[in-house]
Amino acid sequence: MRASRLLLVCATLGSVIPARAQSTEPPRRDDYVFVFDPQLGMEGGVRSFESLMRVVYRYEEALPVVVNLDEGALSEKLLGILGRAAKLTFIDWPIASLGSTAIHELFGHGARGREFGIEPAPSFALPFPYCDLLTRGDAATCTAFSGVDETSGLRDRDLLVTLGGLESNYLTAWWLNARITRAGGWVRHSDLLTYGASKLVYADTFFDPDLKSARAHDPWDDVGDYVTLLQDRFNRVSARERATIARRLQTAYLWNLADPTLVYAVYGTLVESLYHGRRSSRLFVPSVGGTHFYPVPRFNLSPFGAEHYLDVFVSRGGALLDVYARIGSSGLASYTGGGARWLGLSLPNGLDLGGELDVWKQPESLPDERAVYTRRDVYGCNAGVFSQLAVVDGLGLTGKLAYKTSGYLMGQPIHAGPYGYVGVTLRP
Repeated sequence: MRASRLLLVCATLGSVIPARAQSTEPPRRDDYVFVFDPQLGMEGGVRSFESLMRVVYRYEEALPVVVNLDEGALSEKLLGILGRAAKLTFIDWPIASLGSTAIHELFGHGARGREFGIEPAPSFALPFPYCDLLTRGDAATCTAFSGVDETSGLRDRDLLVTLGGLESNYLTAWWLNARITRAGGWVRHSDLLTYGASKLVYADTFFDPDLKSARAHDPWDDVGDYVTLLQDRFNRVSARERATIARRLQTAYLWNLADPTLVYAVYGTLVESLYHGRRSSRLFVPSVGGTHFYPVPRFNLSPFGAEHYLDVFVSRGGALLDVYARIGSSGLASYTGGGARWLGLSLPNGLDLGGELDVWKQPESLPDERAVYTRRDVYGCNAGVFSQLAVVDGLGLTGKLAYKTSGYLMGQPIHAGPYGYVGVTLRP
């Protein structure tokens, strides 16, 4: 307990040691976005909660500077690193962990459940390291729950609710990559923590050898449940078939790790933030004539198995274009797609516009049907418009209006019809 108190003191010290100045100042922060839609859908929830996390992280700037260290001296350098390490452990990582968990439960499982009229009853736990320190790491008290029933017997529905948590975390990573590209590679250390927490959720389970067996899974094991549901959805019920599904999923997951932003999140946290004490650093994003290009692999789960994306972000000024392709690798079905998303097209009178277009070919979605193992392949599309209007200095209105056909699209409703959200933007 004395050691814990000492580390908490160090964490406080790390919060009031000034960050090292940058040789080149990063651009201004992106606007905070807070939006609402009647269904509390995934995309709007992700954007709003990620903005809320960025607001919370600004505690660093609100604290007064009370300690100025000369980190050219070895003893003061070590003291600075110790303080920042304790701050990372006791303040910054818990914020990232709790925030990504809230997105996972409320706007992942929760959003998918609400599509089918199921209201979640979430239960949250203390994040690491507090749960381990205060409850001795008991799994039942250190695990968050959505409270959404994932065993309706309607396999498309169960799959969507089960994979929804991971889906929302991967969608968070996409929006972070979009912001990083628009900023020319500049990223705050807090965004790197959020990115890591979003991309690596359930990483240990993906590599668990027991995933290939039909053992009784923990009730909190989304990945194990996902494999079981895929077995039932595609009528692959033998132990050998389960092992094949799990092995392909584990191999596919390597695409999630082959991510330059994730690699930089590790480097930026350990070197730029922890060692150098910088709150902002710059990821290498290739640039030609002021136009930035950033290809990034993206991973996701779908009702048909894992899917792999390649996003190519292009940014100039405040405008961003993302062109992507996606393909499935489960061997259970054929599912492919592609699309484009553009943001920040500035027009007169403070109006910014954007848009999106997605197309796909995949098995027919039947969330209200049971035991339909053979499906016809169908084409689908999604089209939408983003808008943002400056009202007064620092305050704007924003919204999205879109329409999609029936089918699976990351972060969007499964059913056909119009959808969207409205809200406000706040300039930091």
